[in-house]
Amino acid sequence: MKKFLKVTFLLLFIGFGYGTTFAQVTGEVGKLYLSGKVVNENKRGLESTIYVYKNRKLLGEYSTSGIGKFAFEVNMQDSVAFVVYSEGYVSKTYVVSTQIHESKQKKDHAFPCFIDLYPVGRIPSPVDLDRPVGRIQYHGGQFIYDPDFTKESNEKLKEFIRERKDLAIKEIED
Repeated sequence: MKKFLKVTFLLLFIGFGYGTTFAQVTGEVGKLYLSGKVVNENKRGLESTIYVYKNRKLLGEYSTSGIGKFAFEVNMQDSVAFVVYSEGYVSKTYVVSTQIHESKQKKDHAFPCFIDLYPVGRIPSPVDLDRPVGRIQYHGGQFIYDPDFTKESNEKLKEFIRERKDLAIKEIED
């Protein structure tokens, strides 16, 4: 019985030590700082709200300044989506993957960007997680937009906007 207790305590001690060591290492993985400005179709700053999601669960909500400036951070080795929303404009969703090689994970990175929103007339756009327009990922020592994904997504977004603008409201008489 004593041998069993000694082995159990030894395993618990090793497990506890490994768990605290792992927690210390994962706390130092670095961050990706996202900053930039949201602009309207005239390239003027636009006050907006940014929602950050992980697995469709809202993690945070940030308001831009009156001229559209924003800044927030994402932990390394994570994957999130952020939605830029402003009343009367088509929302834009960006997927951010901060999965990088272990040798680079202790370094902080920055990704500055401009986000342009297109108006949809008087029809407000809901927050749309199913139509991401950009994917930010690590490549060649820095974070970049995935160019092919972004080009294809922006074409789909422009088509969506054209369809929304061409909607006509019909009145039905009783």
